[in-house]
Amino acid sequence: MKGFRAWVYLRRVAKYILFYTLFILALLAIVYFTTKDPSITFKELISPQSRKDLILLIIAFSAVYPFIGFVKKDVHVNKFTEEDKEKVCHMAAEAGFFLVSDENGQMIFKARRFGMRLFRVFEDKITLDYHENPLVMDGMRRDVQRIARHMEYYFRQVEKE
Repeated sequence: MKGFRAWVYLRRVAKYILFYTLFILALLAIVYFTTKDPSITFKELISPQSRKDLILLIIAFSAVYPFIGFVKKDVHVNKFTEEDKEKVCHMAAEAGFFLVSDENGQMIFKARRFGMRLFRVFEDKITLDYHENPLVMDGMRRDVQRIARHMEYYFRQVEKE
């Protein structure tokens, strides 16, 4: 697998396991504390077999999602100028991201809203490497695809002019 980064993958798996475990426990706590029946204990909310199934589901999702949820995408351009950088920053801003850094031929964007960052388990970073043609975008699939489509459309329009 070209470009597979094991430590990044393992970090994402651990984050997803922790996040979804805490999320499900929080939902169970809400149900437990809002129930009208005082005889129900917290353990009774999930049967032993359901616990096993839930743990397997969390682990399976956490192991698979980093493979399908993150992508690198090439965006072909003739040349990448300062004006294009501003336009890309504007496209990212429209998608809910802001520029964190722009150095060494790499722009890094992060989500603007805390809620978005939280539910993406703080794996919301998008990098745009503009060292050469094609530009390479790396990040969460849906965000990279959305911004890359806007960039491709923009660069096609620039070529026509």
